Amino acid sequence: MQEKGEDKKAVLEALKRALEEDQCYDEGKIFCSMCTSPDSLAKKANQMFLNSNLGDSGLFRGSARLEKEAVNMLSELLNGAGTAGFLVSGGTEANLLAMLAARNTARVESPEVVLPESAHFSFEKICGLLGLKPVHAKLDSNYKVDCKEVEQCINRNTVAIVGTAGTSELGVVDSIGKLSKIAKKYGVWLHVDAAFGGLVLPFLNQPTMEFDFRLDGVQSITVDPHKMGLAPVPAGGILFRNTNALEHIKTHTPYLTNGQQYTFVGTRSGASAAATWAVFKRLGREGFKETVADCMHTTSFLRKGIEALGFKLVIEPTLNILAFRAVNTKFLAEKLQARGWFVSYVPRLDCIRIVVMPHVKKRHAAEFLKALSELA
Repeated sequence: MQEKGEDKKAVLEALKRALEEDQCYDEGKIFCSMCTSPDSLAKKANQMFLNSNLGDSGLFRGSARLEKEAVNMLSELLNGAGTAGFLVSGGTEANLLAMLAARNTARVESPEVVLPESAHFSFEKICGLLGLKPVHAKLDSNYKVDCKEVEQCINRNTVAIVGTAGTSELGVVDSIGKLSKIAKKYGVWLHVDAAFGGLVLPFLNQPTMEFDFRLDGVQSITVDPHKMGLAPVPAGGILFRNTNALEHIKTHTPYLTNGQQYTFVGTRSGASAAATWAVFKRLGREGFKETVADCMHTTSFLRKGIEALGFKLVIEPTLNILAFRAVNTKFLAEKLQARGWFVSYVPRLDCIRIVVMPHVKKRHAAEFLKALSELA
């Protein structure tokens, strides 16, 4: 740190220069991110509550109330009754809390968790932190976790099964209904990682694709407002079927106003809660349904254009995520990025992955297809 402070204007100019180095969602060329430009009202709410700390909620009761109401809105959306939960730093912390609750509830000496091969990479970190042995179940031809494999992986040390409602790579929704039956049969915790799909699936008018608390075996769900929820980063979410789980993740806080905490992050900004609450209130179900519909229409437009250029889709998209292959997929991904199109290359599947977030408009998709045709 320098000895003397600088002029405010100089500092602001330096900040502006740094910001210019960042990619901008509104330019419509970020095709690889599961985050997007936040809702305008959510931005204002975030700024209004920058000083609040949910880690000491007795001092910031309004912020704590907004968090509780936002969690209740998420729970209602995911068909929960009497659920408990929190807004956390993101999907990684949400998954971590779910696995902690599952491990501490089961209390076995050598705990294991059954993970799909398509599970989010956060579970590798989580298993290391919590001393869980990851047991990977293979995928079927549709890239869903093979439920027979899952059942074969279960033993007396299994503390949890994980299913994904919207995999990060392909947007695939595992057969959560079947996993729920398996979990009930063996008395094992079922956690659903719906970090992305949790705020997409309820608005797709596909009632047969059950993944939430309607299924008896589901004990916890991750759902992130900072993805399709249009809230500013960070705003993850963890929901538990009931308050019993909280006893297994509780930490006493003797000198704070609230007496105990249930999240890994101690000091938590109330800005995330306020922003999430604001966007949920402003958009409502109808607003989110329109947002999701727009994304799905653009996804369909891209899918048709990509196929018309002769590329092969890895799988028909379920959500606003699609993936395709070329003769030399990695080379094509590099060429696209050189032209300023930020796509993901997934080595495991040798595919280019595109996430069609709200900032990706049809005109951006058309420009992308033009660039792709020139490189084909």
